[in-house]
Amino acid sequence: MNILKQDLNRIYAAILKGGLRQYKYKNSNLRPFVQQPEGKKGAIFGFRSKEAMAVARGVVLTSEEALWENENSFTHWTPNVFRYGTYTDDRRLFVTGHKDQNLNQINTFMIDIDVKVGQSCSGQDIMDRSMDLGFIPTMTLETPGGYQVYYVLENPWFISNANGYNSVKIARNVSNNLRRYFAEELPVDMGCNHFGIARIPRSDNILQYNPEMTYDMQTLIDWSFEYSSDNLIDIEKPKLFLLPKKSKQKNAAWVDQLLNNTQIEGDKGLLGRNSAIFTMALAYYSSGETQENCYNDMDQFNTNLGNKALKDAEVRRAIESAYSGEYHQAEQEKIDLLVESWGSGEAPKAPFSKRKGDCGYRSHPSTWYKFKKDRSERKYSHRHEWKADLLAFLKDKSYTYKPYFVTTKRELAEELKIPNRSLDKVLKEMQQEGRLFYSVKAGRGGGIRMATRNALVQTILNVKKEVQSAYVEAILSLFPVAGKVVTQLLKSPATKDKACQQLDLGGIDTG
Repeated sequence: MNILKQDLNRIYAAILKGGLRQYKYKNSNLRPFVQQPEGKKGAIFGFRSKEAMAVARGVVLTSEEALWENENSFTHWTPNVFRYGTYTDDRRLFVTGHKDQNLNQINTFMIDIDVKVGQSCSGQDIMDRSMDLGFIPTMTLETPGGYQVYYVLENPWFISNANGYNSVKIARNVSNNLRRYFAEELPVDMGCNHFGIARIPRSDNILQYNPEMTYDMQTLIDWSFEYSSDNLIDIEKPKLFLLPKKSKQKNAAWVDQLLNNTQIEGDKGLLGRNSAIFTMALAYYSSGETQENCYNDMDQFNTNLGNKALKDAEVRRAIESAYSGEYHQAEQEKIDLLVESWGSGEAPKAPFSKRKGDCGYRSHPSTWYKFKKDRSERKYSHRHEWKADLLAFLKDKSYTYKPYFVTTKRELAEELKIPNRSLDKVLKEMQQEGRLFYSVKAGRGGGIRMATRNALVQTILNVKKEVQSAYVEAILSLFPVAGKVVTQLLKSPATKDKACQQLDLGGIDTG
């Protein structure tokens, strides 16, 4: 997308939702002379590289003006606003404060999609999964390792410490279920912090931006509850009555399972050695075990990993963090993810979700492996490969004001090298799946009109409001079967008019 500086500033404002001052409190170069400095607001954090982020070397930002001054110089930020941010050293190089307990308001949910070598995932796959969900992403960023999907709230979800930060628990349930939903088909990183650091929107990484697609928190909570019920997922619930005293976490079976696993290692998108030590250390801490005893057991665990062992300094750092007093006990969510991956005492390799016509196996919701013979080595293509070819072909043939493409079946079959009978089956299946729509006109001047679901959606989102209804009517006259998709889109819980302007999305992947 072609993003101008003023567009980027509007995107920041739309995400931050007034959580920061608009102008610097001191030394502002932009605040009108007659305007008094704004009162106290929150803070966010910016990082200039992934390496700097890993060691918390960053900048505390308390105004949108500070973001404007650093246009495209940050790679990561915290889009959710914290009460305060501070530096841990006199040179003001290393930051602290980006913890859940310090959250002031949650503005957005983020889904981190990590695409490893040999995996396949595109912006179209994300849009397809989103359309099935019924919530179109507010923004999708293309990152060096995959994508980050933003679902921005209509209004901020303010955090209080009431009932043990129950508002954070509710938001975490929503975030976790969104991740689980996408992880059913896409390689989602399930282990990253829900409301912490994310990729920052820049002029060079915004794949798509739909400012009107923001969501009411209650709508997401209702969806999350239904998803949990349908998928039998345990969710955190407020404790409304006294419970019997629980046994110590340290004595739980999962701790023994992890301690005795000598195969645990680190991998992108998969909770590994460091997470295992930190989580077990939290169990020791919550059980009243001394830090020395905890270190002895974790050191033995680390030694048993052999050539996969962490450095002693990393083990000590994880234990010190667990015993810092900032955490109460190991989170069930992290325990579940670790047990799913490593609880068997072996390296993960059980099949998770197998797609039709694919040989993909997932050892964990955050990883997706494909083991299949290369297409160039096969005489015949799989049907799902023909579908991908067709979507890729149509992507280059559609644009905002004409999302459909007209051709003949013969020309299409020759172009994509798909047998005629197979092409008919592919078209029918894709229309039944709701991923593509087509209509056929016989006789002179006839042919087949085709449009992908993504192209239709982008058209409706892109056109000016005053002509949107006319476009919808025209689309439905050509593709009556698309009525359900259009109705679903127009019923999406979009907000009223925003300060952010609609950007030109014509150049993005429209499927």
